Amino acid sequence: MLSEKQTKTNIGVASGFVLFVIGFVLSRNDDPVGSVGFLLILLSVGPFTWGCMNYAEGKGHSKWVGLVGIAGIIGLIVLILLPDQHKNE
Repeated sequence: MLSEKQTKTNIGVASGFVLFVIGFVLSRNDDPVGSVGFLLILLSVGPFTWGCMNYAEGKGHSKWVGLVGIAGIIGLIVLILLPDQHKNE
């Protein structure tokens, strides 16, 4: 994987995952903090998907393949299982 894409992948996937975990923990409350948690869960989709798109590009696929990141961890697993197109170069 290309170094620049790897850095963007790490930033996107990690920040999306952290936002999701914090949002999940906060959403377990019944008070208004639960609404903030739900909002954080929704906000986590953007960076996580962006990271997955960079991961797909880094493996030599179209960035649009990275949209499977919308599915969360399952989408990331699908991307991990895709062959790396740059290994043959």
